[in-house]
Amino acid sequence: MPDVLDRARSVLTEVHDAVTSVDPAAATALGAAIASARTVFFDARGRSGLVARALAMRWMHLGLRVHVAGETTSPAITDGDLLVCLSASGRTAGPLANARVARARGARVAVLTATPDSPLAAEADLVVVVPAQGRQHGGSLFEQACLLLGDVLCGAFQEDHAIPDAALDERHANLL
Repeated sequence: MPDVLDRARSVLTEVHDAVTSVDPAAATALGAAIASARTVFFDARGRSGLVARALAMRWMHLGLRVHVAGETTSPAITDGDLLVCLSASGRTAGPLANARVARARGARVAVLTATPDSPLAAEADLVVVVPAQGRQHGGSLFEQACLLLGDVLCGAFQEDHAIPDAALDERHANLL
């Protein structure tokens, strides 16, 4: 078995390279689109869906109106809203269908993908290419890079709006 810490260094290098390869203008545009949307919906499947949920939670902690697509309490998407889809392949059926619904309802669509020429990217108003070519198993690199990029965008928003950590703490879940 290879040395776990050597593997960790390799993974960290891959994540660093993926995140720093993202077009800064696209990342900034995504942050601005999220900040200006009336309501933000996140959508993804599988492990990318877990990342989407984590990012939705973080934006909610920052005080934005945020929902995860398909959840029981999610309202209808409408004009002025933003759907953020994560899909490395850009071919995941659920987000692709939801992107089409969002556009038909007048909402904007932002896509984080490793495949800029995908059907999902073609439905988007904003595409953030997250390169995910690495040695890790499955889609791990894409998911890790999206989580880190999303958290960095949240941190920049928090700093730009001078939101104290205590305000985030007030929005943390308090029911068991």
